[in-house]
Amino acid sequence: FPGGGGGHWSSAAGMSGSGAAPGPGSGSSPAACRFAHYFVLCGIDADSGLEPDELAVLYQWLEADRHGKSQDAANTTSGENFDQSPLRRTFKSKVLAHYPQNIEWNPFDQDAVNMLCMPKGLSFRTQTDNKDPQFHSFIITREDGSRTYGFVLTFYEEVTSKQICTAMQTLYQMHNAEHYSSVYASSSCSMDSLASSVDEGDTTSLLKLQRYNSYDISRDTLYVSKSICLITPLPFMQACKKFLIQLYKAVTSQQPPPLPLESYIHNILYEVPLPPPGRSLKFYGVYEPVICQRPGPSELPLSDYPLQEAFELLGLENLVQVFTCVLLEMQILLYSQDYQRLMTVAEGITTLLFPFQWQHVYVPILPASLLHFLDAPVPYLMGLQSKEGTDRSKLELPQEKELCKMY
Repeated sequence: FPGGGGGHWSSAAGMSGSGAAPGPGSGSSPAACRFAHYFVLCGIDADSGLEPDELAVLYQWLEADRHGKSQDAANTTSGENFDQSPLRRTFKSKVLAHYPQNIEWNPFDQDAVNMLCMPKGLSFRTQTDNKDPQFHSFIITREDGSRTYGFVLTFYEEVTSKQICTAMQTLYQMHNAEHYSSVYASSSCSMDSLASSVDEGDTTSLLKLQRYNSYDISRDTLYVSKSICLITPLPFMQACKKFLIQLYKAVTSQQPPPLPLESYIHNILYEVPLPPPGRSLKFYGVYEPVICQRPGPSELPLSDYPLQEAFELLGLENLVQVFTCVLLEMQILLYSQDYQRLMTVAEGITTLLFPFQWQHVYVPILPASLLHFLDAPVPYLMGLQSKEGTDRSKLELPQEKELCKMY
């Protein structure tokens, strides 16, 4: 992932081999004993450009049909929605690279990892928007009930492809033309009388058009989201977060890191072992050491998510209510704008269940393209990300009589 003076991400030959066998420098340690299984890079595919997320658009179309709304609001053929600002539309992300290529006993699921690394697809910003990096984590549950954990740092980088910038400019021109036509059609007067009404102080329509016209290729800088991810067998959240933040700082720093970026990835994939039960592990990131600890057999299970934060987010009364719903094996939906809060609360609740375990559907972060899973007639614990500014009272959900909702 290109950055500042820290250098560029490239596919190093020493990192492109299969993970079925120990990597160089890992001695006789099997892959199962490694701290991390995969390093993943997700973002925009410069070759395919701005490709609408057809699954998310299809869901919007189905929702519009279910509620008797105009299906023109979500065109499943082209994925275009002229009512929505192009910077707020859903575009497909892609796994740009992952190392190693595959581990025989833990195959890489490209579609699942891509959806969970970037559940909303690609996000675009300009220089006027907030572009702070965001961290979140996710869980992939296999058919046998075992879990794999993912830890993601999503940041924004400048779009250098003229093709993509031009495509975004074209989308805005079409978007503004559509809104201009709707404003003109809604007015019973001619363009002259419309201009006259503007002169009289009625500038609402034109201001609306100006607000939507928020990207101009000649004056604005376009940024797109990109994610770096570690996939691990155990939930060492704090350690993975520190490592990813250090890696991100190395990329964006004006000073190059002490070693090439590939060296740090190779080290955490092949040379850092899982700490044995009851032991601590210290390994070096880019700038600072990273420490994690694994509980022993006679201790409580590993829980690296702050339980105190779950209490602070929900409050004691609400948390007890959710815990009761879990014990009664109900359908539970967590609703938040923050992905990591969904994970923190979900993991906090399941941690409190010890020595019991949640045996039903467990999806702390539900990708936008899989919202139909909420119709499942089984107990589940899921997390749904809400859009900024959404009125939660207008959220329409299936089977609400049996659903425990927590915002």
